[in-house]
Amino acid sequence: MNTQIHSIQTGVVHVKTDFLKGSVEAGGMARFFGKLLTDKTWIDLPIYAWAIVHAEGVIVIDTGDRADTTSNFVSQSTYTILPEEEIGARLLKLGIKTSEVSKIVLTHIHGDHANGINQFPKTPVFLGEKEYAFHKSAFGGRFNRFATRIPNWFDPQPLIFRPEPIGPFETSFPLTKAGDVIAVPTPGHTAGHTSIIVIADDVHYLIAGDVTYNEQGLIDQQRQGPSLAPVEHTQTLRRIWDYAQQTPLVYLPSHDWESANRLAAKQTVTAELGVPVL
Repeated sequence: MNTQIHSIQTGVVHVKTDFLKGSVEAGGMARFFGKLLTDKTWIDLPIYAWAIVHAEGVIVIDTGDRADTTSNFVSQSTYTILPEEEIGARLLKLGIKTSEVSKIVLTHIHGDHANGINQFPKTPVFLGEKEYAFHKSAFGGRFNRFATRIPNWFDPQPLIFRPEPIGPFETSFPLTKAGDVIAVPTPGHTAGHTSIIVIADDVHYLIAGDVTYNEQGLIDQQRQGPSLAPVEHTQTLRRIWDYAQQTPLVYLPSHDWESANRLAAKQTVTAELGVPVL
């Protein structure tokens, strides 16, 4: 069975223009939030989750948001999500029942990545170890329940990264016994942000969550959006860029309108730029 990756759009998020410019450019999180409060211009972005159909089972990366989510005070965002756009309905159109999903990995706990978890009450959920530690801390747990709509039964498990390098990433965690679906730490947007590498047909796919909000952000090495770990964010961008120079890499951030097209076309970063892979 060949591994397949499906992009799953769970509606649209409407963000302020200053949101994409990011907290680093704004001069810190406080100034960033101030800009969001006063900004009157908006950008529409997709909300992508991902389904990896693998011989060892279906793995869902992020769960998107819910139809009854209309706004988020923290990010100053609004949402347009129809019931038929929620992840359960989207999976069913692909012929996948939510009960058939073997595991879920959340790149991080923000509402547009985690709120759809309510449709998977019996599925094991995994977080990168630092994201898990934050969620289990007194402050982190309270903050996540204030800023997201995770259910009371939400009880994720940590991915403890191993000293097993893949490309420029010094640690990793295999999500399949075959070793072709791999979690790697990509801190920046949050301190515990995680991305997923899928290796299929000699192409590497990086499901990048919110490392950047579009591919141009990677090319420009731009810390887009809120960056809670800005120094690590710079290192993450460099690692992904170096990886794309070493290996044919399809870059799939969660809020890029072109992610689904790049996935379908197997369009790699360096091929788009006309740069040969080393």
